[in-house]
Amino acid sequence: MSSPYKLYDLLSEAKRDNPTVILEIIRKFEPKIKKSLRQTSIQNREDLRQELVTKFIEVLYSYEKIIKK
Repeated sequence: MSSPYKLYDLLSEAKRDNPTVILEIIRKFEPKIKKSLRQTSIQNREDLRQELVTKFIEVLYSYEKIIKK
């Protein structure tokens, strides 16, 4: 279930403070996140996933601030 939007379009929309777009961007990267987590122990995966998503959101917001300047 992939969105027809390109990443650039999503980032442009995120600059307009659309919170649902942030979730869509995370969904686009979810396969890569899951693949990376396979390299860790099973008991740590969910905690690491939450930390990765949190960091991802922080990076998206800092990216938005840089672009808005």
